[in-house]
Amino acid sequence: MSEKWFYAETIPGVGETVALDPAEARHATRARHLQAGAEATVCDGAGTTARIVLAEAGRRSASGIVQERTVHPPPAHRVHLASALPKGDRLATLLSMATQLGMTDFTPLLARRSVVLARAETPERWSRVLREACKQSRRPWQPTLHPPATPLESLEQAPAQSLTLLMDAGGEPARVLLNQPPGDRLLLVGPEGGFDAEEYATLVAAGAQPMALTTATLRIETAAAAALAVLELSPPTQATN
Repeated sequence: MSEKWFYAETIPGVGETVALDPAEARHATRARHLQAGAEATVCDGAGTTARIVLAEAGRRSASGIVQERTVHPPPAHRVHLASALPKGDRLATLLSMATQLGMTDFTPLLARRSVVLARAETPERWSRVLREACKQSRRPWQPTLHPPATPLESLEQAPAQSLTLLMDAGGEPARVLLNQPPGDRLLLVGPEGGFDAEEYATLVAAGAQPMALTTATLRIETAAAAALAVLELSPPTQATN
């Protein structure tokens, strides 16, 4: 069985003590039933992980001694999801699935048909969802949250040479568009009613390439997860001289 992952804001060097915050300590000792002497992995969401041996495992506090510390390089290429927001708890589902499937950046998309963001939905809550998904999927880098932006702003802010893919059931098949050299990817996922005609035309004129995953009409979180899974399982072609 693989070691459990827990979050620590800072990870010291080998031989030093790392403390879990109260919430992580409760999770380690109550939900995971870990005791002193057990091994675990901690991550800071910024590329550093460490294998630890728990020295203290109480109900409200837990700490461990760092046995091995690893600094992971950032992803070679960015996979930026700019998505309209689904309603209610489906947003947490979207963020969790997208993180597990390799999303490196997330921008809430302000399309003309987008729903109004609920007051309870805050970047702090989103960050907690991303953190839990990183622990679940063993990803050392937590995705970056960007401020809300319009579809065109998201496209214009993407790094140069990014491949911008616009999710659209009437677009080109994914297998055609993904036959590309390595590079950054920007995925645009519209609201439940889709982008309006003017938005769609503007995005295509600016370089977005409509990509179809299926002829079915998908929910926002399903379309985002499916697109990310296709990217994860479709290695880019290598450029040839």
